[in-house]
Parts: sequence; C-alpha cells; structure tokens
Amino acid sequence: MADFDPIRELTRREALRRAGIGGAVLALPGLLAACGGSDSGSRASSNGGTPAGGSAEIDSVTWTLNSSPPTLDLATGFTLDALLAIITSLEGLVTLDDEMALKPLLAESWTEDESLTRYVFTVRDGVTFWDGSPLTVEDVAYSLTRHMDPDVGSQLAGDFAVVRSVDVSGERELSIRLKQPDPLFLFTLALSFVTPKAYTQEQGKKLGTPGKEVRTIGTGPFQITGFDDAGVTLERREDYWGEKPKIRNATLKIIDNPQTQQLAMQSEETEGIFDFQSVPGKDWEKIPNVRTEYAAGLWIVSLSFDLSMEPWNDVHVRRAIAHATDRAGYVKAFTGGHARVAKSLVPPEVWTGLADEAEVKAIYEQLPDYAFDIEAAKRELAQSAYPDGFTAKLTYSSDDQAAGRAFVNLSEALKPLGIELELNEVPHAKWQATLYGHEDMGLLYRSSGPGGSDPHTYLSAYLPSSAAVKNSGNTANFKDPDVDRLLDEQAETGDKAERVKLLTEILTTAGEELPYLPLWWQDTAMAINDALVMPGFNSLYYLQNWLAKVQAKA
Repeated sequence: MADFDPIRELTRREALRRAGIGGAVLALPGLLAACGGSDSGSRASSNGGTPAGGSAEIDSVTWTLNSSPPTLDLATGFTLDALLAIITSLEGLVTLDDEMALKPLLAESWTEDESLTRYVFTVRDGVTFWDGSPLTVEDVAYSLTRHMDPDVGSQLAGDFAVVRSVDVSGERELSIRLKQPDPLFLFTLALSFVTPKAYTQEQGKKLGTPGKEVRTIGTGPFQITGFDDAGVTLERREDYWGEKPKIRNATLKIIDNPQTQQLAMQSEETEGIFDFQSVPGKDWEKIPNVRTEYAAGLWIVSLSFDLSMEPWNDVHVRRAIAHATDRAGYVKAFTGGHARVAKSLVPPEVWTGLADEAEVKAIYEQLPDYAFDIEAAKRELAQSAYPDGFTAKLTYSSDDQAAGRAFVNLSEALKPLGIELELNEVPHAKWQATLYGHEDMGLLYRSSGPGGSDPHTYLSAYLPSSAAVKNSGNTANFKDPDVDRLLDEQAETGDKAERVKLLTEILTTAGEELPYLPLWWQDTAMAINDALVMPGFNSLYYLQNWLAKVQAKA
C-alpha cells in the first residue's frame, strides 16, 4: 500500500497527507463507488442489504491490514494502516459520528469565537490512560504542541502551521488560537491523538515503535497488547470511560497479497477488510459467508487540464473533451456499478452541517454540466483555436484499471473530432512524481479523497492560485483572483448560509471554466464476515474508532 507524499495535494490532506489513504485507494484497481442517492452512510451490500447488529459479546475478531504500520505514532509514520491501528486505542479531542459530522471525544464540549480563530475546549473529566493515570489538560496540550516542535519533525506539522498557540487556560480548559480561520482545523484534531506527557517525553524517538514492548499509551476502549511485523493485538479495556465495545479481543493481521486476503476471508482466518483489491478471475461477492458493502463515494476521479499549456488553455477545447466523455457509460461499464457520475469536484455528502439535503440537491441541479454529446463536442471544438483537432497525451496511473479502460473509450470517442489522444499509462510512483513535480503535466488523471467532511477539503487543494506550484494540488495551474477571494471569504465567515452561497459560486466558476473534469465519485468498499456487522460504516471510517462499531449480527 503506497504512502502519500507530504503535500496537501489532491484534497486538503490528499486524504490525510501522508496517511497512505490516497495511496491505498489509488492502488486499488476497480475499487469504485456505489451508485445511488446521496446518503452518507453505508449503502446496501451486494449480498442483499446491511443487517442489524445485536447485543451479543464477541470473543475475538481478526481484521486484515494491507501492510505493517511503521509505528504507532502518526507524527513519525503516517500511513493508513498505522491510523487504522491507532484509532482503535488512542483518542483525540474530537471524532466523527456515523453521519461524518464532528462530535466531542476527549473534549466534553468546545466553543469558537466570532473570528473563528480561537477555540476553547473543556476536557472531559474522569478519563484515564491504560496505565490508570488520569488524563490532564497538560497531556492534551503537550500532545498537540508536539506536532509543532521542529525537533520532532511531525508529519502533521503542516496541518498545525495555522496554529498560533495552544494554552492551558483552566483546570479542564484548553485554548487554541489560529493565525487565520481554517474550516478544516477540527478535522486535524481528530487525528491528533493524546498520550501522557511524561511518558511521551520518556519514550522520545522510541514512542510507537514495534517490538516486544508496546511503546504507546492511550485513553481508548482497546489496549494495544502487541505490535510487530505480523500485526497488532488488542484487548478491551473494562475500565474504559465511555461505552464499551462488544469485542473482547482483536487482531489486526498483515496480509499484503490480494489473493491471500481473499483466501483468508474464505477460510475465516480473517473476518474483515477495507478497500479490498480486486483479483483477476475472482470475485469478493462470491466468497461464501462474506458480505461486501460500499459507503457513499467521497473519492473523486477526474481529469486535470494544464491551463498553462496549449491546447488546454482554450476553454472550448476543455468543454469539447467534456462533451465527448461518456461518464455514465464509464460508471456502468467499468466500475461494476460502484460509482456515481460526478457533477463537481465536491461530492454532496460532505456538506454535512452546512446545508440540508434539499439545499444540496438544488445547488447541484444548477451547476454547469456537460452531457455526453459528440455533436456538442464538435461545436465546442469549432469555436476553439483548434477546430481541426490536435494530438495530445493523457498520463494516468496503471493502478486504476477502471480509469484506464475509460480512457481507451475516450480516445476512440475523440477521433471523429480529429483529436488523437495518446494514452500514457505509467507506474503509480511515476504518476505521483508527475503530479508533485508540476512540470509539463498536460492532460492528467487525478484521484483523491477527503481528510474531512467539508467542501473546503477539496477546493482548498485544487483551486487556489497559491497551490499551482510544485508539491501542491493545483495541477491545472488554474489562477482566478475572484476564486481566491471567494475561498478566503468562505473560510472566514461564521454564517453558514453565506458560506454555502460562496461555495456555490466557487463550484459554478469551476464548472464553467473547467480546469478539472470530474468523472465519478467512487465509494469505499468493505468485506466483512456475514456473522458481523458495522453499523454506520462510511467513507471516513479511518477518522472513527471503526473497531468499536463492529457487532454480532442480530
């Protein structure tokens, strides 16, 4: 499973910056999203729906991880598999609920001032770490400021760059001041796990490292009892401050081969896996006693047009390509039905807390759209500086087989327009290097997921003029002063209605100017033993204590 490069890239965190989450899904050929409505929870499984959970205790569960976590300290080794292990057992001030909305965790509550630059958290009383020591505000403050310490070199340091100060302002009160408003800062706190100050200082660079001794301590419902190259073992804490999970013991087992993963599920050696990888000639849906589920798609697959290069600097060329792109056909033919046609870079599910379903539907209905229509494509091209066509290259990752098949179809559809599209399939690492290098990008495949449930997580990476540089996410070299201004204004306002209005203006401009052509929103997949259920499974499972949600089927 590929680790992510340290840029805010494709979305705000490019699915959590270095979390490997981007790499995890980018590396999965054919893992595309479920079709259907805009619900943010788990969609019906391909095996007949999601059953209800029961109250029975579960002695043990074994879950598959795709690779061994390098550490159990996100500051020094931020991968998806590390996060999946850590979030079962360590906690931050906030977390996400089943609707992907932020809610308190170690914070009992919080307030923010009108400037959106000062947050005051009331830290929960009566919480203890695994070793029985009480959680203090000083522990929380130290755990946060550690990411700002250059000597630590935290991989979350970029996300804390907006922080001006973290102060203990009362017996159970923590105050955080920001340099400027950041709509996504609270999502950073969902990843900022708290460990005891004295213990963390004592461990130093050994914190979280694998070996005979577990070198981390948290406040979560599971205690990590073992960590080595084979995986992670956990046991339920009977003295946990909150609701106890149903599982008594768990093993997170490392299996890096997709076929071996399927065999392990078939033999019930393991009982669950996220973002499973397809295996030629085999089908996860056909494994006995295994149920597959798909959570509403937050992952956006798109094309990026480099506006600094010909012919992509011509909006009529971009619109011609859009009309020649059969997005609905691609979803039906190449994704197994597990995707939805994307009308914008931002999926409707991430407006949680900003607008209700009817408002979101109205926003998307009025956004510019480009129906598959070859005649319309010809008319657009005729208005361009290239009416007779041209030759161009499309670079994409070999890891995404569905996109590759779609691009073969696109190249054929463009031939009647006089456009010869050379398909440049490259290894995943080379494709990433092209994105990060930010030189001669031309027409480029993009795929990215969110680090939070907010439209800003996408737009702040794709569109700012300041991000049109090396190691940043604006691969289209799109530079619009009005969009830059709107991005700043929506980040700074505390008025939700005003923010929705500004975000809608941004999406409308992006649709008209078309620096990126959204193709589809792909969903997150889970395979789980049919004796188990995970109520509320969603695409941001990695920002929640997913293991604590597992129950026996009723």
